[in-house]
Amino acid sequence: MTHTNRTPFFQNYTALPNSFYSKVIPEAMQNSSLLHHNKTLCDELGIELSEHEILEMTSGQNFPQGLEPIAQKYTGHQFGYYNPDLGDGRGVLLGQILDKDGQQWDLHLKGSGRTPYSRRGDGRAVLRSAVREYLIGEALHALGIPTTRCISLCRSSEPVMREQMETRATYIRVAKTHIRFGHFEWLAQQGDIEQQKQLANYVIKTVYPHLLTIPDESTRYAELLKTIMTNTASLIAGWQSVGFCHGVMNTDNMSVAGETFDFGPYAFLDDCKIHYICNHSDTEGRYAYSQQPNIGLWNCQVLGQAFANLVDSCAIESAINKYIETFNQQYLLRMGYKFGFTVPIEEDKHFIADTLILLDKSNLDFHHFFVLLKLFDSDNHSDFESYLPQSKAWNIWLENYRKRIAGQNHESKSNLYKLAVPQVILRNYIAQDIIDAVVQGDTNPLHNWMLWLLEPFGPDKTFKKSSHAHYLKPPTSCQKGLALSCSS
Repeated sequence: MTHTNRTPFFQNYTALPNSFYSKVIPEAMQNSSLLHHNKTLCDELGIELSEHEILEMTSGQNFPQGLEPIAQKYTGHQFGYYNPDLGDGRGVLLGQILDKDGQQWDLHLKGSGRTPYSRRGDGRAVLRSAVREYLIGEALHALGIPTTRCISLCRSSEPVMREQMETRATYIRVAKTHIRFGHFEWLAQQGDIEQQKQLANYVIKTVYPHLLTIPDESTRYAELLKTIMTNTASLIAGWQSVGFCHGVMNTDNMSVAGETFDFGPYAFLDDCKIHYICNHSDTEGRYAYSQQPNIGLWNCQVLGQAFANLVDSCAIESAINKYIETFNQQYLLRMGYKFGFTVPIEEDKHFIADTLILLDKSNLDFHHFFVLLKLFDSDNHSDFESYLPQSKAWNIWLENYRKRIAGQNHESKSNLYKLAVPQVILRNYIAQDIIDAVVQGDTNPLHNWMLWLLEPFGPDKTFKKSSHAHYLKPPTSCQKGLALSCSS
């Protein structure tokens, strides 16, 4: 069957040198079915395909005109060690599309089978991990965190072996770009300055076209590096403020667009454990919640080294300093808003840190604490204070907080809570409940949560009053501590 070409797809990555990629024929799924079609996202992008056409594309059976599957070559640091043998090992870049605003978006088919970079893997995805990535893209997007998203999800009857036999799945991911820090590391190792420039020019043209107005080449590349680091810092500040743990912040999982990228064993905090490790494969805690800002900086330093042939050392140092400055500013701002600080001040960083330490020691839920905090000094103040342990430390905290917000406009403070304190959180046990249902053939929870996740700051009354209202409460002890590995 030939797709009608109502949507103008194209593949511009093939304009780069042949060594940058390999053309691949995806391993089409057998007996496939469409589990979900993200029509909202398709409408945003201007993708006009029927559900049957979406199914064919997602299952690797047939592709609209203009798309050309390729696997990208890159390298990267994995858990701190350089790996030269990386590349798209279980997915292919199908091509691009321009939305109504002229923004380019990549379409990437995940779980499409072996590529030249699969090493010893089968290149396939399993239903469990596919559902997790499908959900988290919508969850983070609704929270205002830059992220990749997905337009479709398929399953088949084909078995795939992981720790146990599982069901095969494929999905189409959308991102501003699939260029990673590791792309630049690979070219730096190759030592081909001309090809490094070609890739930098590609990123500027497709992701940061405003930089094209800079006439001087070296200045343009310096601004590119600084922009990437600035966006990365802002991204990770966003993660910290919503209690999100990525789990595998390898440089090949870092996007030059500053989007959350390549999900594995991610998790949102339940109890506020500052040093929480969501990936049980991370035995040293390299990617613990508390370490994410420092690892972001480490990754940016690696990227800076990869740019050493394009910019001077002063430009690299300036970009790294910009990362530090941006993270500190954005973290203080975002976390300050959660406390209702209409105008965060420098001293707030100590108050925020002290609060998180108290929450950690008290085993209090990160999200529920802030949900209840909006009741402070209201008619329902007792509901907040009764949640806190009776201790000298919390009594001092209450006094300090009351002093800090004294004189602030109550309405402005309330509006901040509504914009900065989500009530609907994709906790791990919820994601697992959805996965279990989908595996059993029930897609209703998946469809419901794809809608509920769109309104995290103000779930509607039907949600609150329904049998699902318990999802707004902290999880029980048996719902916490779900162990996840890199295969997740």
